[in-house]
Amino acid sequence: MEARSRWFYSVWSVLLALFVVLGPLGLPLLWRSPRFSRGTKVLLTALTAVYTLVLIAETLRAARFARAMLASLGRM
Repeated sequence: MEARSRWFYSVWSVLLALFVVLGPLGLPLLWRSPRFSRGTKVLLTALTAVYTLVLIAETLRAARFARAMLASLGRM
């Protein structure tokens, strides 16, 4: 079966893997996909990195907030 006919190399499958399901773990799928140009692959890799860093930062911020809220409940 030719790589172009595989469903997991489709544009939507790769974008879904990168930004909804797998994040940076979807990058190998992106780079193996023949449906993206090299420039698009570089751009999507950078966007995935930024997106992942934002998600990590927001998760840490939410955890700090939750910890502070729990600590304030313990003081009441």
